[in-house]
Amino acid sequence: MASKFFRYRSVILAFVVALSPMVPEPAYSAPSSLDSFRGTPALYRWNGKSAIIGADHTIKISSEDTFVDLAELLGFGYNELIAANPTVDPWVPEDGSLLDLPGSFILPAGQREGIVVNIPEYRLYYYRPNEGAVLSFPIGVGTADFPTPVIDSSIIAKLEKPAWYPPKSIRQEHLKENGEVLPMVVPPGPDNPLGPFAMKLKSDGYLIHGSNKKIGIGMQVSHGCIRLYNWDIERLIKAVPVGLPVRIINQPVKAAVDGAQVWIEIHPGADNDLAAIGKALSAEMARLEASLDAHSALSVDASKVRAEMLNPSGKVVQVGVVVRRSR
Repeated sequence: MASKFFRYRSVILAFVVALSPMVPEPAYSAPSSLDSFRGTPALYRWNGKSAIIGADHTIKISSEDTFVDLAELLGFGYNELIAANPTVDPWVPEDGSLLDLPGSFILPAGQREGIVVNIPEYRLYYYRPNEGAVLSFPIGVGTADFPTPVIDSSIIAKLEKPAWYPPKSIRQEHLKENGEVLPMVVPPGPDNPLGPFAMKLKSDGYLIHGSNKKIGIGMQVSHGCIRLYNWDIERLIKAVPVGLPVRIINQPVKAAVDGAQVWIEIHPGADNDLAAIGKALSAEMARLEASLDAHSALSVDASKVRAEMLNPSGKVVQVGVVVRRSR
């Protein structure tokens, strides 16, 4: 084992050598029909201790199944499907193509309570420990010019059929780019970008809301607010209480030890900064090792980690094991 595996500190050095693509061999499960996978639940069982929830699946699709439609139907963001299926045409897939659905998730590091939004992952988690569950939904987030802020906040109001009051910056942008004069207030309806429900955050001006455009889920599309599919925001708003804490984080790399195995999940974001990913991965591995007892250590396969860094799938990938130190 010693010849095959390297300690995590050596892995970081391996990131900068020989940058030719190394894609892991795909491990397909038996495909099922699209019809059999309709209604993928957003509610995941969780025992309050496990760091990984859900399970991956593979389905067979037709040439008429675009990623935009599939993402909405199956409960994923557009970019999630793109990253997990780099060889499948997202607009005209080949008949009978196998589509990997990345339905397992490493829970973000830190406090596991209330709502946690992970920006580069384009995903929201709502912890419900008393029910042994986590609700998780794909989201749209802010653009590079109007980023979603990294903040600790809370829900201060829940709104049904919200009116939209475009801020001055958005009105100026629409006027400059499209020659469009936005009204001071947009009433509820098909032209309202907030969708049927919204939750107001304590942080001024930011909302978690629905959308009148399904294509924005799983992408950088908003002016900083967090956007969900309409049925997801309806489910979420009915479940959360006013006052619930909301933590918005920027965690491009997640790592976990589960079943004596080491797992990683990488979401590089729009900039795909390899150095930043390496730094985040090093910090995550250090966090994991600090959580082990004095007689255990991480052994990580550098080639597996490097392959996932160079071609991030966004999926939970096993990259090593926990070994016992010699006494």
